[in-house]
Amino acid sequence: MDDASAGARAQAIIRDMRLVVFLLSLPFGMLWFMLPVVGRDMGASALEIGGLYSVFSLMTVLLRPVVGRAIDRFGRRPFFLAGAASYAVGNLAYAAATNVAGLYAARIAQGVGSGLTWLAAYSMVADLAGSLERGGRFGQIDEMASRGGIVGLAAAFALMGYLGESAGWSASFYLFTAVGLLALAIAARRVPETAPARRAAPQTAGQPVPWSQRWQKYRSLFHASFATLMGIVLLTASAYALTSPILILFLRDHITSSVVHIALAFAPSALIYAFLPSRLGKISDRFGRRLPMGIALTVGGLVSLAIPHLRSIWPLIMLWIAESVCFAGATPAEEALVADLSAPDARGLAYGIYTGTYSLGSVIGPLLGGWVYERYGEATPFFIAAGMLWLGAALIFRVLKVPAPAGPAAEPAAAEGNKAGV
Repeated sequence: MDDASAGARAQAIIRDMRLVVFLLSLPFGMLWFMLPVVGRDMGASALEIGGLYSVFSLMTVLLRPVVGRAIDRFGRRPFFLAGAASYAVGNLAYAAATNVAGLYAARIAQGVGSGLTWLAAYSMVADLAGSLERGGRFGQIDEMASRGGIVGLAAAFALMGYLGESAGWSASFYLFTAVGLLALAIAARRVPETAPARRAAPQTAGQPVPWSQRWQKYRSLFHASFATLMGIVLLTASAYALTSPILILFLRDHITSSVVHIALAFAPSALIYAFLPSRLGKISDRFGRRLPMGIALTVGGLVSLAIPHLRSIWPLIMLWIAESVCFAGATPAEEALVADLSAPDARGLAYGIYTGTYSLGSVIGPLLGGWVYERYGEATPFFIAAGMLWLGAALIFRVLKVPAPAGPAAEPAAAEGNKAGV
């Protein structure tokens, strides 16, 4: 297959993946805004609400490194499909939940879906995109998750406005379950395998291949650059997770009691995440990965520091817009950097370690944030998070060493023997 045909085939696969991601992401906005509220209405404490976030992330921590190795061995597609099915089960569990225990069961199922789906999706995009276009390609996938969250939140608020909060919550997740099954059907029919064809391992006279040779492809994952990146990911994921379970509660207590008003305040930022990552992600393809990552963490720290001092919705909107513009370019850069630092046939494990590290931070952060919120005051978690984000930015600019994006000729193995024909 020539380069033009391979490029068109890759573009078609990514287009189908974007549709599947969009459909699977419909519940994300609803959960971000309403899970703390629903949990509190069911009698959950701030610590238990933090646990709802942590148990989700714990599932991904346990799954992703193991699944990453399996994805390199057995291919991406089976795990992509299994993840989509798990998302549908989680949505059904949310619809049926009547107490905090039911919410925890739904979060576990959703965590399994996340641990499988996103790891497979990132590996597939890395398979399909050359290093000079990875930032833009990862941005295309990321922005569909945001678009799905916006559409799903609008549909859920419409149902809650018509049926009431409790009945509207259940009806929304029954709808998300049906859409999730549709996404599974589309993925099964239109998303092929993308993993590079496995090469036969060298073997002499029937002797088993030494472990040192089998693990040769994973050597890059033990280099200082990859380890430093994982340390930064753990630090910054913990910082954002520190405030995730309490942010909506804090805003309701001090700025506006209306979740709808908070959602409208977040709308401009959501639109930025929905339409700009594919464009801003290209900045890192041209100027390197560190610049957008470092700027985003610096701005994120300023926003976290400012939130406890706000008493009006308008400054919050402006801060969220500034932060989201920065992260719309930084997130694809970080995801692309994982591929830059790993061999093509080790990317499943590389993304398993990356997403598992991020999830580990998301386990630690909510529990710590809920505890600090109750013990040391409502503003303290935001101040701690700001310091952690600034430390991450300093590590990016002063410690992290990354390769410059290479041209397509530097990665012949990435395109050679691709099972999807690209």
